[in-house]
Amino acid sequence: MTTTIEIGMLGFGTVGSGVIDRLTRAADQIEQMQGLRLHLAKVAVSHLNAPRQVPLPIGTRLTDSIEAVVTDPQIQVVIEVMGTLKPAEAAITTALRHGKSVVTANKDLIATAGHRLVALAKERSCDLLYEASVAGGIPILRTLADSYATDSIQGVSGIINGTANYILSAMTNGRSYQQALSLAQEAGYAEADPTNDVAGLDATYKLMILSQFAFGQPLTVAQVAPVGITTIDATVCQTAAENGWQIKLLAQAQRHDHQLYCRVAPVAVATGRALSRVDGVQNAVALRSAAVGESCYTGPGAGSTATANSVLNDVIVAAQRLVRGTRGPAFNHNHQHLTVHHLDTVAQAYLLFSDQPRNRIVETVETLGANVKSLAQGCYQTGTLLPAQRDQLRALGTLTLIPIENSVTWPLVASAQAIATHVAI
Repeated sequence: MTTTIEIGMLGFGTVGSGVIDRLTRAADQIEQMQGLRLHLAKVAVSHLNAPRQVPLPIGTRLTDSIEAVVTDPQIQVVIEVMGTLKPAEAAITTALRHGKSVVTANKDLIATAGHRLVALAKERSCDLLYEASVAGGIPILRTLADSYATDSIQGVSGIINGTANYILSAMTNGRSYQQALSLAQEAGYAEADPTNDVAGLDATYKLMILSQFAFGQPLTVAQVAPVGITTIDATVCQTAAENGWQIKLLAQAQRHDHQLYCRVAPVAVATGRALSRVDGVQNAVALRSAAVGESCYTGPGAGSTATANSVLNDVIVAAQRLVRGTRGPAFNHNHQHLTVHHLDTVAQAYLLFSDQPRNRIVETVETLGANVKSLAQGCYQTGTLLPAQRDQLRALGTLTLIPIENSVTWPLVASAQAIATHVAI
């Protein structure tokens, strides 16, 4: 038996067009495999006469009233793909108050206001699902919620901004930063104003959501304190690659005892590691857990098709719960209380880039009580540096320090003894 579910959608841009296209193409498959007919009843847009990338399905009504969608008593599930903050939160709030389940791809909103919406969904026994808010086509949130239910996540490292990864990949291949950015914009991978992508804010929002699923711990932008890629140049990327490293904008969270350490910043990843092979606009999330060990999930992080697929999978989950009368369980049940620190507050090794004479670099680092070795002209690899040692080097202002992935020495080890007992390179 087939059950018809009435759907309303807010937004008809790139993702919204992808949702309509995928829904049209997969309608028979969804009906055959899930017993559901997803009928898109209404779509709310800002401009009724604007050109559309895909045609509306037969029987779908276009409206310029958000209220007409979120308050319609016939609509059971609302898809929010407007990509705003306050208007989207207001619309979702109204939809939930009217008893509708909601599916959204809005990472900025979920990262900053998700706690309010989750609480309201619970109060109203509605579903709020947002798989598409992180890493587009990679079902990482549901993987964390379901497949790691009996495991304990110890670390998350993600390449979760395709624009930044595209630029870094292009610079590794010889393009300047500005050339790489222009190519990304021409290809549609970067916005006219790419600040959120290149400054690390987009990746930070996604890490804030990932942290809640992986560790049960909310994060704030201030705690993550993102560092972007705008100070990295092609010489750094190419020299690193020639010496066995790839520079990646990593979103990282690592648990140590009851502490959680987080960071979004350019990081040196050893060639051969799974994340080092993720190029262009691809995304990847690497997990380290007690039972499974290391695993890595890769796929497209954006794009209308990949994101729409995640949105529709959430719609199917919401529809199934409607049919079964099981609406209301939170998407994420992981809630813990960890003390949050920045990952830069612990000792670790770095790649060091400088035009200063080699002897001066070696003498400066060794004077601080640390080890360093030369990899190439202007490129060095340090031993473990305490934060104070690193800050003294940075104060020189004539060098670039990039942390090395998986080189952390945790606080119990990185005590005063670390000054006398260096990690050999």
